[in-house]
Amino acid sequence: MDRRTSWDDIKAQRPLTAEGRAAYENEARISAFRAMVFRLRSEAGLTQAELAERMGTTQSAIARMEGGGARPTLETLEKLAAAVGGELVVGVGVNLSDNRSIAKLVRDGHAVVRRAG
Repeated sequence: MDRRTSWDDIKAQRPLTAEGRAAYENEARISAFRAMVFRLRSEAGLTQAELAERMGTTQSAIARMEGGGARPTLETLEKLAAAVGGELVVGVGVNLSDNRSIAKLVRDGHAVVRRAG
């Protein structure tokens, strides 16, 4: 019986181009944003509609954010931070000394919303 080809074997045979790596990194940032919106909303005990009201948007916009169908803007991140009572920390190539460089700015997504205080 022949050995089945694994996904790792296929990836090794066809390494990603720079464009492919950039696409993966972009999708990873969107995924991190999606997870962050859901986590912050849940921790604040808010429904999508309640968060939307606080952010001045619609429930369906929050659903798109949580579903990964929206790319975050700085304005969106600022509104999200304010809506959950947090502060927005944005950094590119910064050296923060707290929380292991804020978990390396959330694994290089470069935007973090944390509780104020």
